[in-house]
Amino acid sequence: MARYTYAFSNGNYNDWHRKFDGIAMIDVDSVECCIKCYEPLAIIETCFDKDQPWKATTLSKIIASRLNIPCFLVFYKPLGKDTLTFRIKRIRSSQTEFQLMNEDEWVAILRDLHNHHQLNCKKKGKKWTHHEDFYI
Repeated sequence: MARYTYAFSNGNYNDWHRKFDGIAMIDVDSVECCIKCYEPLAIIETCFDKDQPWKATTLSKIIASRLNIPCFLVFYKPLGKDTLTFRIKRIRSSQTEFQLMNEDEWVAILRDLHNHHQLNCKKKGKKWTHHEDFYI
């Protein structure tokens, strides 16, 4: 049973939840969302890259499918002190093989998701300021 295979705690709630048989919970790593309206743009399953060939993504794909948004599997590892390198695979909506990417390449894909969403954003035209959740 998965609840007994973890070498370390993933938090108090997770530890509490694992005590009960007959219920299940999986954490969702990341939801890329619009900075203005918080509409989900992609589900992103992340994992530290140890050259593993896969990671379980069943729930992430189900959520992305129901929301009709892309889903990505992102393996990452440090390239330097403040830099990451990525192996990224789109696993829903135009599936791809793993692609090696640097930070700029991955950010460009994320920006494309945001730019495409802006065409129909519910809060389009509102000016964003970085004061918490405040629109002016």
